[in-house]
Amino acid sequence: MNEKEAQAICEKAIAFSEAEHVQVNLNGVHSASTRYANGEITQNVARNQMTLRVTCAYGNKVGRCSTNRLDTGSIRDAVKRAEEMARVAQPDTEFLPPPEPTTYRPIPAYADSTAHATPEDRARVVRAVIDEANARGLKTAGSFATNAYVTAVANNKGLFAYHTATRASLVCTMMTEDSSGWAEQTHEEMHRITPEAVAQRAADKAETARHPQEIAPGDYTVVLEPAAIAELLAYMAWSMDAKTADEGRSAFAGKTGTAIGNEKVTLQSLPTHPECPAEPFFDDGMPTPDVTWIERGVLKTLAYSRYWAQKQGRAFTGHPSNLILPGGNQSVEELATQVEDGLLITRFWYIRFVDPMQLLLTGMTRDGVYRIQGGRITHAVKNLRFNESPLVVLKNIRLLGKPQRVEGHMLVPPVVVDGFTFSSTTTF
Repeated sequence: MNEKEAQAICEKAIAFSEAEHVQVNLNGVHSASTRYANGEITQNVARNQMTLRVTCAYGNKVGRCSTNRLDTGSIRDAVKRAEEMARVAQPDTEFLPPPEPTTYRPIPAYADSTAHATPEDRARVVRAVIDEANARGLKTAGSFATNAYVTAVANNKGLFAYHTATRASLVCTMMTEDSSGWAEQTHEEMHRITPEAVAQRAADKAETARHPQEIAPGDYTVVLEPAAIAELLAYMAWSMDAKTADEGRSAFAGKTGTAIGNEKVTLQSLPTHPECPAEPFFDDGMPTPDVTWIERGVLKTLAYSRYWAQKQGRAFTGHPSNLILPGGNQSVEELATQVEDGLLITRFWYIRFVDPMQLLLTGMTRDGVYRIQGGRITHAVKNLRFNESPLVVLKNIRLLGKPQRVEGHMLVPPVVVDGFTFSSTTTF
């Protein structure tokens, strides 16, 4: 859906409403995925979805309604339903009227090749992965997805914002009889995905992980690959709400302005970053700002909603739009040479909260754990369960390598962390 069509739908919905405050969100996605396993494509699926969300308010009494039907009658019905709910709703004491019209920074995040990728295009990428697995006598499984998004927001004050984006993502797991290796790559432009390199990386890790040995749990120096540190930072980002902290209900209570990490650590959200673009606006139409969350280890700010920023007299940040952790130029392998005794961790999975007030997490390693001795990877290790807090990790970071794009909206480096706690072993 182009910008003109999106604006026409939003304006139509607003025109149907008699509410004091009206906001309309239009979100569309064309998602397609080709899955593979056991040397062949197992599934090819595609989905088109367009959703209109209408928010109507009388004072601070708010009603909402969504529809995926965009004919005139369905739009009118959704608006009227939102108004009906608003009239009988309890007051929302944190509701703010929609923002005034503003301007937005352009963020290039769209590629025609990704938006119009065919099953044959995805199959060629998958073929390269399967060929690598067959050549090395390994089993493989994973997926290659190509997605296109359209987002628009408008309100009855005259605000209108529109953005399109694409994303291609290749995920690959390679398996031997007793080990597995994993790699992934994400980019807005599908032709920037290099399946041969992804497959080789996963295959190399699987072969190096053969015949894993058991190791005692305890505190270890670890090299966390980008996927592993990204998973920990994601949980931290979800917990950075300023209101929760100010009310004493989070691990960040009273920590603004204090050191929560090593001075090597600076964590930012930079929506226009060319290697990791985010959206130019939030759901309510507020522009997505540049935010420095942590600067040289010091917590500079938490995530402020419009309501809490106004109440506390702080700058609006919104939630993290992306996460950028600057690093250096060293690869994972180069970082490992600087560890005398430790472990190399590919990634984590099944992460859960143990104690939110300490941001203490538990989870397991997956797809490759390796012993480092004298700066060399000597052998594979069986998976371990960890109990650790991202706040401890940030304080104990010793080295940062070259940042890589992971998990869609994160650009983070591999890191060397001292004193990472593993609480128990596993049987595989």
